[in-house]
Amino acid sequence: MEKISLELALETLLNKIEVLNEYEYRSLLDSSGFVLAEDIISPLNNPPFNRSPLDGFTLNSSDTIGATKDNPIVFTVKSEIFAGGYCNEEIERNEAFRIMTGAPIPNSCNCVIKQEEVDFNEETGILKIYRELKEYENFCFKGEDLKVGELVVQKGEVITYNHIGVFASLGIDKIKVLRKPKIGILSLGSELLMPGDSLENGKIYNSNLFTLMSKLKFLNLDGVMYPPMSDDPILVSNFIEKELKNIDLLITTGGVSVGKKDIMHDVIKELNANRLFWKIDIQPGTPVLAAEKDGKVILSLSGNPFAALVNFELLGRPIISKLSSNAIKSTEIVDAVVRGGFSKASSKRRFIRGFFKDGEVFLNDNKHSSGTISSLIGKNSIVEIKAGSSALKDGDKVRVILID
Repeated sequence: MEKISLELALETLLNKIEVLNEYEYRSLLDSSGFVLAEDIISPLNNPPFNRSPLDGFTLNSSDTIGATKDNPIVFTVKSEIFAGGYCNEEIERNEAFRIMTGAPIPNSCNCVIKQEEVDFNEETGILKIYRELKEYENFCFKGEDLKVGELVVQKGEVITYNHIGVFASLGIDKIKVLRKPKIGILSLGSELLMPGDSLENGKIYNSNLFTLMSKLKFLNLDGVMYPPMSDDPILVSNFIEKELKNIDLLITTGGVSVGKKDIMHDVIKELNANRLFWKIDIQPGTPVLAAEKDGKVILSLSGNPFAALVNFELLGRPIISKLSSNAIKSTEIVDAVVRGGFSKASSKRRFIRGFFKDGEVFLNDNKHSSGTISSLIGKNSIVEIKAGSSALKDGDKVRVILID
């Protein structure tokens, strides 16, 4: 099977991905980042009553006609209304209520004046007003924000903290959302140890598992982290056969090249899975393997740390986005000017690490091997170098994939 283009590989995968159409109800604070599975219609008027936007006095505007600084109109304050309280009294001519921010405005009143604009004698209850007030001045109407029956949010939107605040204001405590996909992450290699284990001769610590799991958490996705498995195709195929029933997508790292221990080819055969492609025409991450089993995609990435990350960003992230109805943040691609350089000519389409800021991408170290991982620190982007390019020089223009 010959290498295929990145675009064809992605198209092939996307054609095999079915959008998850299962829903669940989640509590308000647990719904952030999920896709709304139903229209939200306002069950009430918000605010549910006419209310005051400030501390002051509420009265009838017609009683202030003729009020000036030199000719104040005198009112009698009947009582006080606080937020959370309610007053069903009515005022007569030249009467008023003292009112606090958020408190309901009585039916007989149609305006509010700030307490800083008046003179009020607490002992006598006498209020002096020095200007005319307009009808509905400083007046928040019932249903001013949202009216009962009004469409608040359409289904299909990704819920954010802003949505949650609005839902809370409507008294909604549970939200119907689309279930997020469960993504299994499995690393293959008899050489792999988990952090915390004693490092033995010939062994290395498993970084890919933690890089990809933390990336899923960063994207607010559910990941299932499997312990690393040895290079045994029967053992691995039996494990995958069992676990595919519990997840929506499996991503593996390692075992996809041409060595004697690159077992994923045999695993796919043991599973009787449909092999979609092997090898894409990029560097690093050429030997990516994709297959389908029982309607589930198995995406097998390179075992080299940076190559696995490139494969994930270019292939894994887009298919997870489709699977989750675009619940995750889309990868952004921008144009940038190179600062620094990259000395190698690129016969193949190549991707390297970079730090992007304000239209510039900085290439300030020499650790570009696909097996190095420390150089990921301080990087927020992947720089694309076109096939057939000579060395990148300071000032060259490139395309940059933002991965944060």
